[in-house]
Amino acid sequence: MRIINKKYLLIILLIVVIITGVIVMKPKEEVKLDNVILKQEVNNKTFAMYKEDGENNYVKVEDNKFPNMYVLNIKKSKCIDNNGNELNGVLSYENDKVTITSGNTTYCYLYFDKSLGLEIKEKNPSGLKAEKVRGAMYRFQGQYNENVQNYICFGTSDKEECIADQDKHMYRIIGIEAETGRVKVIKKEALDKTYQWYSDYNADVKLPDSVFFNAINGADFLNNQEYIPTGWKYKISDNTWIYGDMWEDSDIGAKQLGAGLYDTESGNKSTIWYVKSILDDGETSYKRESRNWNDKVESKISLMYLHDYSYSVGDEAKCNYYFGGTEYSKCKLGWIHLSNNDTDASNKRELVMTRNGWDMNLKAYYGFYVNEVGYTGTGDARLDNATHIVRPVFYLASVNELVGGTGTITNPFIIS
Repeated sequence: MRIINKKYLLIILLIVVIITGVIVMKPKEEVKLDNVILKQEVNNKTFAMYKEDGENNYVKVEDNKFPNMYVLNIKKSKCIDNNGNELNGVLSYENDKVTITSGNTTYCYLYFDKSLGLEIKEKNPSGLKAEKVRGAMYRFQGQYNENVQNYICFGTSDKEECIADQDKHMYRIIGIEAETGRVKVIKKEALDKTYQWYSDYNADVKLPDSVFFNAINGADFLNNQEYIPTGWKYKISDNTWIYGDMWEDSDIGAKQLGAGLYDTESGNKSTIWYVKSILDDGETSYKRESRNWNDKVESKISLMYLHDYSYSVGDEAKCNYYFGGTEYSKCKLGWIHLSNNDTDASNKRELVMTRNGWDMNLKAYYGFYVNEVGYTGTGDARLDNATHIVRPVFYLASVNELVGGTGTITNPFIIS
């Protein structure tokens, strides 16, 4: 009988152990994902996904897409190599994409936690429309006296401090993105300054260069410790804001209601403007042109869109935007209107994202606003000619966690 060399026997056993380890560590059902970015060419990359289902409990995700309204738990997620060794620092997560930087044959386990938006949605607060409306967003809708449960604190996790100092810390939720779970908020009360688009009558100044936009993304708000204390700036999500111009007297302009406004303000539907020119005989001519909104800016802070205002009422058919229309007073009943949130709002106009598109040559100072009685119009937004206030709008980043509250003004949602 031939005796096997102990050296060879150890090698055989080692191989068996390695193979067994790979089989144990490898997901039983492998999932190849479309929203995974591979920084290097990777062979045999496979994944298994799990989502939070109660505290410290996860269930397997059966399809090949990241679960809606969940965020990756980057600390719990991991990748391993063929030997069952965990690979450190190979996973990153940004803009709902997972990036893997390892070129080794790897198996990855991705764990997803409920987003802030999903946690709020599961509490079923009054005013949150159950079916997502335009823009794939669950929106809060209703009149201010219906006690819409969308109050949320930002800049402090102390409920009493938030209630006592609402000018700094109290916000209201516009809506929750249906895919990402990001929460869109608007400051309850206006900043304590008046603002303008621009002071130069003849300049063609777009949103990123406007006076108010730089103020709210600078020292007046974003870098102001009174509003954004240390450690809270990173809790605001970076965002791509689409912006453009619109003429108010138009069926494809500001006369539109919620859905039409959303389509225009998201770049999916054309709007019109007028371009001014001087003819040879000295007469003034206006040429009507149409275009889609396609200008974009990356920033943390912006203002509300016209469609945000429209959807807040609940029944958009009752909210006409053409310089008051016939039932504009119903717009004022919506929870988002400044008069229902700021005691100092009388005789003030609130700027929104949109410029007037009547005269492409002389409009840098001419913007849309929501006025004190509820209708939307346009007017001179230079500081010396009008009083315009702003309420910053932004998305909460996925790092925020819900730690309490029911969304009422006396018991607002609290995040950490």
